[in-house]
Amino acid sequence: MGEVADMMLDGTLCEGCGVFMGDEVGYPRKCKACRYDERKLAEIPANPHATCPTCGKRVKSVGLAQHIAAKHSAAPNG
Repeated sequence: MGEVADMMLDGTLCEGCGVFMGDEVGYPRKCKACRYDERKLAEIPANPHATCPTCGKRVKSVGLAQHIAAKHSAAPNG
């Protein structure tokens, strides 16, 4: 392996971004910024759906307004 990879594996460098972490500790570790990013990614729901307040159908959150306009509009279907 290369020197950088070895330094990431022994904890001298962050295993995520490669920033200098200080003396080696013998195991890979992440800097504070990479740990924060990892926590933020874990908070994102895997399947972001919303329930239509009119019919109760589950649709993707980004398409809820389009669903309501298409299925529940007051205009007659001509």
